[in-house]
Amino acid sequence: MQTLLQRSILVLFAVGIVAGFWHAAGGSRDDFDEERGITWLVPITYMKPAYEGLAETFRQAHPDIPLRIIWVPGNEYQMKFKTLAASGDAPDVFYTGDVWVAYMLPFLRPITDFVERDREEIDLDDFYPEVLKAIQHEGEYYFLPVHINVSLLYYNKKLFDEAGLAYPDRTWTWEDLIHASQRIRRTLPDGTEIWGCDMDPGWWGEWLMYVRQSGGRMFDEDLTRCLLDTPEAIRGVEFYRDKVLEHDVSPRPGYGPTTRFASGRMGLVCGGHTTFWRIYNKVPDLEWDIEILPLGPVQRNGGEIAVGAYAISKDSRHPELAWELVKHLASKEGVAEECRAGGVPTRRSVAEQLLLGPDRTQNPRNVKAAFDQMPFAMPIPRSPDYIEIAIEVIQPEIDRMLQGEQTAEQACRRATAAANRFIETLGRGGQSPTSDTRTSG
Repeated sequence: MQTLLQRSILVLFAVGIVAGFWHAAGGSRDDFDEERGITWLVPITYMKPAYEGLAETFRQAHPDIPLRIIWVPGNEYQMKFKTLAASGDAPDVFYTGDVWVAYMLPFLRPITDFVERDREEIDLDDFYPEVLKAIQHEGEYYFLPVHINVSLLYYNKKLFDEAGLAYPDRTWTWEDLIHASQRIRRTLPDGTEIWGCDMDPGWWGEWLMYVRQSGGRMFDEDLTRCLLDTPEAIRGVEFYRDKVLEHDVSPRPGYGPTTRFASGRMGLVCGGHTTFWRIYNKVPDLEWDIEILPLGPVQRNGGEIAVGAYAISKDSRHPELAWELVKHLASKEGVAEECRAGGVPTRRSVAEQLLLGPDRTQNPRNVKAAFDQMPFAMPIPRSPDYIEIAIEVIQPEIDRMLQGEQTAEQACRRATAAANRFIETLGRGGQSPTSDTRTSG
């Protein structure tokens, strides 16, 4: 049976969407020596100046390797990659990560041979051990990492001060999270709502964390059965629901401030994303910091780890040359460039140099918490159909729960039944062990 990715590619190829893409992506192929050069598919984001700088330093270091950049709007990146792959024009190097590894596996060249051969040159031991684990799949390396996201506890210092609360620390539990959120929650005289804690709607980022911290799991070891109907999993989803409907400390989806934590009207965020740090630091008077996640009823493990990385296409005609670019992008200098632009580095040496120094003045001041959280972080389950199951099959039941249309138990049981029907219909189940186990520690 075909995955959603494979079906999409066949459709795209059949209708001829690929026609003319090279021109739209950044110019004609006529001026590029395909016999000697490599292509790099790059999303257009706030990181564009950093990418341009990395391309220039690569060209200076490797004048004998022609490099062509294909610029793609960030929100179109995945579709553009699939379009190119369908047409037989997959780029030699492209951005990916552990979130997509099972999904993108048909297009990835294993790079274990390169990694083992050049492990001293790339200083493999400089990468955090949790990161090294996240970039492997069934014992093979598939990409080199450049930045990470880990789920964390974010807090607004001003709202804590106004509520007379001590800032979060590492002794916090779920109960502390709710207690502080209730103290912060209020309505101002002009009707402005101050919320105790944000909630992350529309995807698995927050509720799966609570499922895991409750001792639950999303799938079994073989990714052949959904397990959200277990008492442990239901307990985690119920905590997510109760923040909104029982304790009234988090807004229903669509009812909170549009800019969420950046609005200054949210006391806490449980989960979040490190790419938002640069945004928070541009908001006037937003004083904020981070701490590791509160302890759940069973464990602290459960928050997600996601690694941004670079991979080589399995169809690359110049894998050795492509590897030179990947090494350059994931070198200490390359990771440092990404870090200066706003990323959290995957290399210990870069973190110590740019983030963990004693004279840090930028928020978050307690940046060390991001790296201390990593031993408790867990990747998402690695099934090629995980994203489709989580977003298209399970999430609608979670959304109905948050609207008060069903209980947490009902949502979990219906989501489990729907997910298992999907897996049975697909006729394949999982293809690798699940990542619903702790990363380390």
